[in-house]
Amino acid sequence: MANNYNQQEQDSLQQVIDFLKAYKWRVVGFLAFLIIAILFLTLGFWKTILIILLCLIGIGIGYMKDRKQDFMNFLNRWS
Repeated sequence: MANNYNQQEQDSLQQVIDFLKAYKWRVVGFLAFLIIAILFLTLGFWKTILIILLCLIGIGIGYMKDRKQDFMNFLNRWS
């Protein structure tokens, strides 16, 4: 009996994993915008915009540190 229950649990876990693999970017997008919506409702518009802007700046700085030459090539293409 315990073996049957363990098999059912593994099957449901595998179904969840398959779902996440199939709809990975939809789930990521949903969660990202859910967090943004919660921030808008709790903090307000301008504080949320400031947080998003600072996060984007942090991502840019991290990207520069990770791939300095690729980032410079990206900037050169824009100028």
